[in-house]
Amino acid sequence: MAENIDDYLEKGMYGAKEINPAEKKKYLGTYRERVLVALTKEEVLTQEYLPELEKAILENNDSKLLLNGLLHYNSLRPYIKLAEKCKHEFSIVSRLEGETDIYLVLACQKAVNKEDIHLYKEEPVEQEEEPVSLLEKVRKLFQ
Repeated sequence: MAENIDDYLEKGMYGAKEINPAEKKKYLGTYRERVLVALTKEEVLTQEYLPELEKAILENNDSKLLLNGLLHYNSLRPYIKLAEKCKHEFSIVSRLEGETDIYLVLACQKAVNKEDIHLYKEEPVEQEEEPVSLLEKVRKLFQ
């Protein structure tokens, strides 16, 4: 019975014990196993990955977009607009400076254990040009 009272008092004074608190700090309040996409500050500021993020959001309706509150609202606005456009849930999470280098997380409610959580630019497919005859080249010069 003494252990139960000590546990009860400790929980009351310090809060409930957490599993992997450092991992939760890094990934804006969620566990790594639930993360679908994670972007660094530089990746968020460049806004290069908005189309790829939109695709990931539309493919995962049960996910939630988490944004690091350390960034200015103007930097977060394109991502908020994207979430609103897709009618997707999002939250701005308060973090202290230096707690994490992750500034955007797309996470599910359940574990997905996705190995690669970074986005990559989709390379446009180059179309092969048909060979142009010498006669066609000369015609273009005189047009």
